[in-house]
Amino acid sequence: MALKWEKLTVGPFAMNAYLLWCSRTLAGVLIDPGDEADLILQTVAATKIKPERIVLTHAHLDHVWQAKAVQEHLKLPLFMHRDDVPLLERLPFQAQMFGLPSPEPPRVDGYLNEGEEVSFGDVTMKILHAPGHSPGSIVLYSDDTAVVGDVLFQGSIGRTDLPMGSYETLMNSIHRKLMTLPDHVRVLPGHGEETTIGIERLSNPFLQ
Repeated sequence: MALKWEKLTVGPFAMNAYLLWCSRTLAGVLIDPGDEADLILQTVAATKIKPERIVLTHAHLDHVWQAKAVQEHLKLPLFMHRDDVPLLERLPFQAQMFGLPSPEPPRVDGYLNEGEEVSFGDVTMKILHAPGHSPGSIVLYSDDTAVVGDVLFQGSIGRTDLPMGSYETLMNSIHRKLMTLPDHVRVLPGHGEETTIGIERLSNPFLQ
């Protein structure tokens, strides 16, 4: 399998950042480097992996708080879905809600839309737009792996009580974008442990 990954659980919200890479070329991508920038940078430096870009699954505070520091140190372009720009612009307000210092948003270099692809080395991942947890939530999907942000968790789903969230929209996204994938597909969530589409289809209480 060409796609390899390492999970880094960071920050007070125990958010999962991911370093994905191609096993042959070592070209890679950083997903949601939202906190503990020093740890993320040390992890990259300790490998021969060459990240080519940063991708945000969505723009909630825990996924983007220190993304600017990682972006500037590694000199990487950053991409996200356009519909989460309002959340990114309200990053200081998000921080205020949790009593945290106001961060400076990262620079957005481009937008990812439904059906577009992110490629690194021999790996190509398709973008699925899966709103509900946030308007611009996206999933990165390859043949056997889906990086889902906060759309779906092991035994649970993303919160919809935050600003711009919608339970109905989220459930529609899960059923139309994720539950149509094969059972064997690994689910790499933004919090908690990995699971599979098949396990969640059978046992997730929100999907019964």
